[in-house]
Amino acid sequence: MINFNEYMNEIDFSGFKKFFLEKGKSIEFKKKDYFVRQNEPCKFVGFVESGIFRYTRINNNGNEHVVGYSFTEDFVCDYPSLIKRTGSLTHIQAVTACSVYILSMKELNDFWETNMVTQRFGRLVAEEIFIELYGRLLDFYCDTVEQRYITLLQRCPNLPQYITLKEIASFLGVTPETISHIRRKLRQN
Repeated sequence: MINFNEYMNEIDFSGFKKFFLEKGKSIEFKKKDYFVRQNEPCKFVGFVESGIFRYTRINNNGNEHVVGYSFTEDFVCDYPSLIKRTGSLTHIQAVTACSVYILSMKELNDFWETNMVTQRFGRLVAEEIFIELYGRLLDFYCDTVEQRYITLLQRCPNLPQYITLKEIASFLGVTPETISHIRRKLRQN
């Protein structure tokens, strides 16, 4: 899956990926296995060698909402939980069988502290993730659901091959019927 997490396209991650492959521990996840559960501490950050993870959050009413994905060649983690050593804000669950190289927070911090280049890289990653999330927040408040759906599919045209219409709807914060209506309208135009 290309372009789902846009920050991955803005930075050269080759050295960081190499670090995971050399120093990380290889773990296999079966479909439906959890990388971390909501409210439990996230102890690792992972590089997804293959597979798909879904991020969901259960709200106070018990409703589950899809809030993100990590695909092959992406990273997987509830980063606030990892760095603050608090409960995870999300469930992160394998959608498919996944192969992941994991590192602990200590190993990640050791990498960041290697030299000024790795420290700058860490800052750049944080900045790019912030920019992406800020853009998503603005889109959620300012764009129509139809605009957000079109933008998502322009960025990730093969997304429906990997996730269901129901999950796309949840990610966009609407019902599957709303997405079906938008799809019909777009086909008619």
